[in-house]
Amino acid sequence: MLPDRARLRLLSAAATASALALGACASPDSADADRAGDTREAQGASLAITAAAAAAPGDASWTDGRPLVNSLDPVRARVDIAAGTEQLVVRLQHAQVTAIPQACLPSTVTRRRSDIVGAATLQCQPRPDARVVTIDALAIGETGDRLTGTATVVRDGRTSTSSLPARTIALGRALRPDTRLVSSPDFLNGDVGDLREGPSSWTPRRSTNSTNAAYERTLAKVLDDWASLRPLAVLVAGDLVDGRWGYDDHDTGNFGPVETIPQARRALRRAARTYYPQWKARFTERGLFPVPAPGDHEYGDNPWSRKKLALAGAFKSEYARTFTRDAEGRPVFADHPEGPAATTAYAGRPTPDVQVVSLDVFSPSPRGMRIGLDPQQFEWLRGVLARAKRDRVEWILVQGHTPIIWPVASRGSSRLHYPGGTSSRLWKLLRRYDVDLYLAGEVHDTTAVERDGVVQISHGGIFQFGLTTALVIDFYGPAAYLTLRDYDIRHSDVGPRLWETRREGMPAQLRMVGTPFTIGTAILQNGRLVAPSGILQPRG
Repeated sequence: MLPDRARLRLLSAAATASALALGACASPDSADADRAGDTREAQGASLAITAAAAAAPGDASWTDGRPLVNSLDPVRARVDIAAGTEQLVVRLQHAQVTAIPQACLPSTVTRRRSDIVGAATLQCQPRPDARVVTIDALAIGETGDRLTGTATVVRDGRTSTSSLPARTIALGRALRPDTRLVSSPDFLNGDVGDLREGPSSWTPRRSTNSTNAAYERTLAKVLDDWASLRPLAVLVAGDLVDGRWGYDDHDTGNFGPVETIPQARRALRRAARTYYPQWKARFTERGLFPVPAPGDHEYGDNPWSRKKLALAGAFKSEYARTFTRDAEGRPVFADHPEGPAATTAYAGRPTPDVQVVSLDVFSPSPRGMRIGLDPQQFEWLRGVLARAKRDRVEWILVQGHTPIIWPVASRGSSRLHYPGGTSSRLWKLLRRYDVDLYLAGEVHDTTAVERDGVVQISHGGIFQFGLTTALVIDFYGPAAYLTLRDYDIRHSDVGPRLWETRREGMPAQLRMVGTPFTIGTAILQNGRLVAPSGILQPRG
């Protein structure tokens, strides 16, 4: 049970301001890895503090004079900066940064500007007109720990550092979420696997392999980071693989002949039984439980030719063979629809307070591929949401590969989206049953949107091009703290590209620079994003 939960909810502040104090921990078993939540006043209030207006540029101070604080208390620091400041780095000790300040330029998925490293270091590229940077944090520590920090300013090529006055933590307490989930759509969006570990006919004479040491090292760093967070599950809203199977653009014969539909179907199965088990094994060997949904690449990728549509049944059965059926062919998830999506859509409650639903938004037929739920899946979803509402489940999360609200930011994507948007039957159903969060992929960029009391976050991206992100969702009773983790993954073509069944393969080399960092934070409460920062500031 969380300590003093009532005081961690929405707290009243002076006049028009409000603050929400929440926390998060990187590992429930490690007190010194506790990750903090968020506390922020309204923007106008946070920029109106003028008590230290006469301070010299680079000076750092607390905005209140309390020498004693308790662990989990919200604290606020300010740093005065001058025009031309290029970078500000604030390092706290026994406190956790909870938001990227408004005075700092937000990062994008390809350009790093301002972020939180670990939990206690803010790296800020100030906006050109910023003269004060306000840093919100939570005190985190044991009784007697000293809360302090430094602020380093880079301006005109010169560096200066000032220190925050030390404060003492009078009462030490730890804070841990009720439940933690991680979301990373479009992971990997590539066929990364050792061809020697599958039913293929590969030899080095035929082609390069579909993985190498650089890829496996980089994958390990990302997945080890997720494992360190100790989530109950990792949600992956589609495009686990490249999936252009049943083809062989370079006539390697790695999965056998592909000239006829029966041959292509056999080659598809060999490819699926090579790549899918290795994808899943990377999770399970780290104690991670993947919760995937099918994307367009699980159906061969769009556009859909007659050949791909003829292979749709094989794509579906191979996906189910790895993810939704056990070795005897029985459903892994008891709650699933009947009909076409019986093996690709499912629901479950990792805890009594959290309902998770994974949808299959693709409806293939000999006439074409339609984006939308088949009637049986729609009625099943209605029943799942109605039961969750009846049972007074605190949180309802739904994932599907394509965004529903449109437009959203996209990068290197075919920009598939759910027809009808907020006028669609699906969105109206989510709204009717007070779904809290809809998670989507496809677009390889990040956008948070609020509509009708539902929040949609589209994020994630192609691993081999450095677009992978992970949304950490920490639940605390009636509020959830969201942090979007990013990874500086760089690729190059030094050496032969990795083999895929179609196109020219994947970049030859990958490497991750530095450690994971946070580029956005927000609090999810009552269908709204409270105090969002960085890239999670809602669009529209």
